Amino acid sequence: MNRTILYTIMLLTCCCILCTTLVSWKSSSIPPETNLVAIQSSVEKGFALLQTSGAIMIAKSKCASCHHSTMTAMVAGVMAKKGLAALDTTAVMRQMAMVGTLDFIGNPNLNNQFVSAKFLAPYVLLGLNAQNYPGDFSTDIALDYVISQALPNGSFRSEFARVPFECGDVHLTALSIRAIDVYASPAKKTRAKQLVQQTRIWLEQQHPTQQQEIAFQLMGMHWCGSNQGLKAAVAEKLLAMQNKDGGWSQLPTMASDAYATGQALYALSLSGTADAANASYQNGIAYLLRTQDKEGAWTMVTRSNPIQPFVNTQFPPYDDNQFISAAASNWAVLALASSLPDKK
Repeated sequence: MNRTILYTIMLLTCCCILCTTLVSWKSSSIPPETNLVAIQSSVEKGFALLQTSGAIMIAKSKCASCHHSTMTAMVAGVMAKKGLAALDTTAVMRQMAMVGTLDFIGNPNLNNQFVSAKFLAPYVLLGLNAQNYPGDFSTDIALDYVISQALPNGSFRSEFARVPFECGDVHLTALSIRAIDVYASPAKKTRAKQLVQQTRIWLEQQHPTQQQEIAFQLMGMHWCGSNQGLKAAVAEKLLAMQNKDGGWSQLPTMASDAYATGQALYALSLSGTADAANASYQNGIAYLLRTQDKEGAWTMVTRSNPIQPFVNTQFPPYDDNQFISAAASNWAVLALASSLPDKK
């Protein structure tokens, strides 16, 4: 009798463990093939909207704009690696707009006379690099300006004018050093190499507390060649900021949003510190998939004081919140596209 009871208890225990495992497996992730289809569908839908809105922005403002076409160029660069290059139908228009923007914001005869917004040139240069645009007179003049803004310790000081794009010393430093590294002409290679090493040391010594700064610290360290152990420590800080819904917040007082979530996921993926096998990474991808609206956008409310005249680019939510919503959608699509397997 005792042996029968013991066997019964053991059987029930095994059943409970098996059921718990099955329930956990079912709720923790979508089957890989289904998940990849959902991700690619989300990327295609979001990218189509971003292209259309970006083209309107270029036509109306004669500006590539960091929150529209410049970031969309970065998305297109990742999509090409995933075998989705055929979806990019506005590459030539974006390229012309980005080169035109560089020529407009700077004096080609005096390379220290640029529009006093230090983030513009690095964002445009990274957008051009994503489209494999070769260095020329326009990129060289812009790069001279970016290099001129470097401080002796290898950092770059932000203006903190239009958040979140124009704020954060770590943010600007990571963008600037990447632009310098990819567009340094042969005559500037020695200076660029010195700056990369100085910036790497500076980035590794920083202890930012805001989400964007930590994400860009991780990206910047990766671009500068920091070792995996140091990157993993920063990634751990970024992962610890993830909310229960799977997303990230720009500030502790804000709810999760696509801007912060896409940025965090892209930094983790780029740096090789988290991938599809990581539960937190998968939860972030799931957050983006379920928060995309039917038009393909992730909408947000701006927290920046208006500086530029409003331009209606027909991007949801179709009001003065559409610039930050376009930026958020670009980050979201960039993160989702990065999670897809590379083209064989």
